Amino acid sequence: MKIKRSIPAMLAFGAVLATAACGSTTPTSSAPVSTRYPTENVKLTLWWWGEQEVPGAQQWLTDTIAAYKIAHPNVTIDAVLQTTDGLIPGFEAAAAAKQGPDIQYFWGGIYSQQPYWSRSITPVSDLIPADELKHYTNAQLEDSNGDKTLTAPWYVNPQFPVLARTDVLSASGLTVPKTWDDLLKACDVLSAQGITTLAGGVKDGWFGGWLYSMLGAQSVTSKDDVVAAVLGKQSFTDPLHAGWWTRLQETRDHKCWNNDINSLELYQAQQLWVDGKAAMTITAGTDAPNFVAKAGADRVEVTTMPTWGTGPYAGKMGTTSQTVGVTSWTKYPQVAADFIMFMHTPDRLAAWFTTTGSLPADDRFDMSAVSDPVKKSLFTYAAQGAPYLENFIPSALDSRAVFTGVQLVLQGSKTAAQAASDMQAEADRERRTDRSLIGNFTSWSAK
Repeated sequence: MKIKRSIPAMLAFGAVLATAACGSTTPTSSAPVSTRYPTENVKLTLWWWGEQEVPGAQQWLTDTIAAYKIAHPNVTIDAVLQTTDGLIPGFEAAAAAKQGPDIQYFWGGIYSQQPYWSRSITPVSDLIPADELKHYTNAQLEDSNGDKTLTAPWYVNPQFPVLARTDVLSASGLTVPKTWDDLLKACDVLSAQGITTLAGGVKDGWFGGWLYSMLGAQSVTSKDDVVAAVLGKQSFTDPLHAGWWTRLQETRDHKCWNNDINSLELYQAQQLWVDGKAAMTITAGTDAPNFVAKAGADRVEVTTMPTWGTGPYAGKMGTTSQTVGVTSWTKYPQVAADFIMFMHTPDRLAAWFTTTGSLPADDRFDMSAVSDPVKKSLFTYAAQGAPYLENFIPSALDSRAVFTGVQLVLQGSKTAAQAASDMQAEADRERRTDRSLIGNFTSWSAK
């Protein structure tokens, strides 16, 4: 379950927090926060998610809490694992009541911005020193607003590796495609033999957001281009933003996908690749080693989406960090922040990798500990990664325009131009109906 979010929850999250912020702009300051570490008994509640995508995270968190308890006997931390569909609605209810978790898990980008806009979190930069935060991977890219860092990255998700089966490709005289022309050629050759080039499933929508991020990033110059389009300063019909729809239509026209892509959910389709019935597939970064092991490491090359654009992110893998934040109502913000910093101590960083095999979101992690070639490749891509575009658009725009548009283009019901026009129309609608959107996104884009 990787970056797989409930569509109703995504829409509700945007709606509820927009309502909370209606008529206001991004907070300009936070209340003074005490830096005194309490000596009385303290109980913190942490609502989190992540075991679903990084098995072993729960054991690591249990061990980390126990280690923190030894260092701070007066502090008890209760960690409550949330469901995927319940993570956002649960926090919405807590924010409305101003009670519940003291530390809350957030996906990156827009998902860490919205709680700040609704004043539901205290920026971690108010609590954690800048010389500590500077080590947290993607904090500045995704989780900052103006001079504030809102939430603290926990672990990194490379988004998204392309897994190519060299045995399937070589049997047809092909190598792993690196350019867009090479990919379309492979699609032509393999489809003529009844072989799927790319295995995917868009029935549940999620894969559409992946494709937007992987293809769309190749033409923009920074995440600020995306935010500018959300604000109406650029258009989603401009070539800068619409070119990826054309590339998507080309994959349909060249029969790159499995015929039932609109009937399968994402993870159902990936099994075609495991079974050797498709040459390539796309997975979440944390899943890639498992898929490679199933197919056989000697048969697989981990790569990026073939390049079509000339932007700085062409040929790069997206990167995003999952984060934790401090709620605005906690009685002990400094203790919550101190625990977050404890999560980033050398012992805990090393233990995270040992326990989960995933990359901690901290540039102080010792990469020499990584010997597996697949993980080393993924971690290298993540360290040099591109912005994950899906994290920089409103969740409603993602689900209503991107998810739906990808489904319709791949089934042949929409052209690339029509899908781009629909995306622009939805962005226009959201600016008209959400009075806080302009102010919030303007603040986010400010340096």
